[in-house]
Amino acid sequence: MKQASILSDCFFFVLQKLLQEAKRKLGEILSAFEFLDVQSMNLVLNHLEGARNPIPTSLHNFYVLIETTGSDESSDKEKLEAFLLGSMENELISDGVLAQDINQASSFWLLREGISEALMKAGAVYKYDLSIPLEHMYNLVEEMRSRLGNTANVIGYGHLGDGNLHLNVSTPHYDDKILSQIEPFVYEWTSKHRGSISAEHGIGLMKANQIYYSKSLETVQVMASIKNLMDPNHILNPYKVLPHSLTS
Repeated sequence: MKQASILSDCFFFVLQKLLQEAKRKLGEILSAFEFLDVQSMNLVLNHLEGARNPIPTSLHNFYVLIETTGSDESSDKEKLEAFLLGSMENELISDGVLAQDINQASSFWLLREGISEALMKAGAVYKYDLSIPLEHMYNLVEEMRSRLGNTANVIGYGHLGDGNLHLNVSTPHYDDKILSQIEPFVYEWTSKHRGSISAEHGIGLMKANQIYYSKSLETVQVMASIKNLMDPNHILNPYKVLPHSLTS
């Protein structure tokens, strides 16, 4: 059975400690550990019908959605409740709610999975799917906010367990000046901090020419050699992953 809970906290570095504690206390039943910042929460609450803050007393800097999946519902719930209580006693979280049924669990997940829809309703959006070491992950969000100031709403959310950050820049309209402030800075910053410019969504078409921020020239040349050997006419999945200069 699945159990879901949503927790709130003030500082990103505490979330890293919370993740370590979740792995230690919940072990094999831990199936999801997602985070979103207050900007993401506000975006969903303002743009998605039916979205409700499960911790309405006040807004917090960060929220974490934890899901467990185990075979013993009673035991799993007991573990999760003990973890929540211990986390509050150790001041790793400031508040938390445990879903009481599947409908409430679904309402929790709406807050996380509804972010992309809320971004589309808010206007133009620049999306980046990055993999960054945990100790640096949220620094990029903060630096991007400093670069863009009041011209954009910068939000960060993602999968804390594997260092996957979804960096999104929301603006009323697409603007080349804003884009020039975002790129190539976002790729240079990620490369400098030993991250990857693509995570769960892959390189695809849009990032093919930016692959060198994550892979060396030698590595990309080997990739191209394998591609040419297996697909000399470049008809399989064309124009994706490899730089266009190597596939044209």
